[in-house]
Amino acid sequence: MSLLVNNISYTKVGSGPHLCFLHGFCEDSSIWNYQIGRLQEDFTCIAIDLPGFGDSAGASFTSIPEVAIQIHTILIKEEATACVLFGHSLGGYIVGEYLQKYGEELSAAAVIHATLNADSLKKKANRMKSIDFISAYGPSEFFRLFTKGLVSLPNLGRLRVGLDNMVQRTSQKAITDGLLAMSKRADKSQELLRFKKPMLFLIGEEDTHYDATEILAQVAMCDIAQVTRIRGAGHLSMLEKPQENLEAIQEFLLLVERVSERS
Repeated sequence: MSLLVNNISYTKVGSGPHLCFLHGFCEDSSIWNYQIGRLQEDFTCIAIDLPGFGDSAGASFTSIPEVAIQIHTILIKEEATACVLFGHSLGGYIVGEYLQKYGEELSAAAVIHATLNADSLKKKANRMKSIDFISAYGPSEFFRLFTKGLVSLPNLGRLRVGLDNMVQRTSQKAITDGLLAMSKRADKSQELLRFKKPMLFLIGEEDTHYDATEILAQVAMCDIAQVTRIRGAGHLSMLEKPQENLEAIQEFLLLVERVSERS
């Protein structure tokens, strides 16, 4: 079922406890199709197209804090604020903000190929260079370079066309807005010390976006955590290694259930 709140599009399928899925930069909620197709047998799955992306192209991506508020508005409408919140990359940054604002409402949270640290000075500078590059040359050449870095090289051939089709739906304004929002986001790693519920960290063995030691340091801050490293995957294991990604999620949901039964 496709739904719309404040120009933000999302789907809801299945029945049972709520799961909510957020995608990454220049992506859309379709990256979760394989996982949701199997999880909907036991869970109600909500997948949101973030503002400016996918079918939410009519909305503007203003800031990470503002988008977290918009996500919360949708979850209130769906009576799903006690969900498990999954965020990939940019979606993971939103999870960090969401933990600060509404973490007490969640059942658990997952950071998929993402970090809760703020951008380093080098990464901020690179995002500004990307904005200047797009301003000078347009988004097409940016997309070519961007897509190449999303997956490990052995997976690029079979996924390239689909990735290109997905990212090229993104407007130049949405790209620029997203890059600025990511560069300005605050460090949310300390929220892991306050969040006493289960956290999932999923690492792609060949992901060049984040150093695994950075993620493992965040795992160590959690009371209850699962960390799963997926071999042969880069930054998009839900597409590169969909079954392995699904199994990691299912293992985590069992952990969430066991913790809930003890509390």
